[in-house]
Amino acid sequence: MTYWIGDIPALDLVLEPARRGEPITLTPFTAAQTQVELRTFDGVLVPAVFTITFDTDDIDDIDRVILAWPPASVFTIAGLHTLNVTLRGTSGSPRERLAPVYLVVQADDGWHTLDTARIEWPDSDGLSDVQLFQILELGRQQVAAYAPKLALNARPPVNYRHAQLMQARNLLNAGRAEGEGEGEFVLRPFPLDWMVRQTLRPHQIIGVVA
Repeated sequence: MTYWIGDIPALDLVLEPARRGEPITLTPFTAAQTQVELRTFDGVLVPAVFTITFDTDDIDDIDRVILAWPPASVFTIAGLHTLNVTLRGTSGSPRERLAPVYLVVQADDGWHTLDTARIEWPDSDGLSDVQLFQILELGRQQVAAYAPKLALNARPPVNYRHAQLMQARNLLNAGRAEGEGEGEFVLRPFPLDWMVRQTLRPHQIIGVVA
């Protein structure tokens, strides 16, 4: 799931609790005791109080946890946020933590977002939001480290954005080469190739006049 800084989502988050792919019944737990934590990528707890309800409709035999968003935005910084839900019984027992839910939070800072990357890079449609965000962010960091330093709060010029997308492609191609199966990839740093470096720091060729 992907949001922007300042978003207040209109739709509730609906989770289907599972353990190793098998649905979990919510019968032993209560919504009143269930806990929800939202944390930034750095692990900082985001002040957020979700309204929690359980949907135990017997029609499809799948129990669901429904989280209503707080009335004020909880997205104040960009990055990969983690939502952790811990199911709890009336007396605190039983207690079971669900698999984390990852939320991408984007900023309009001039670098590529998931939306702009998918417009300019059709092959990225095969990636999840989390995967695409990670390689775009790693590409941005590598480009920013090599390129001439920008002034504080300056938006990146066109060549920086282009280099970010070029490096993201390189990261994906390198990761796929190391993946264990078709369509899989391993996210690892990959050095900037000469084309990306040339895009960021073009070398001028001085001709010799006879």
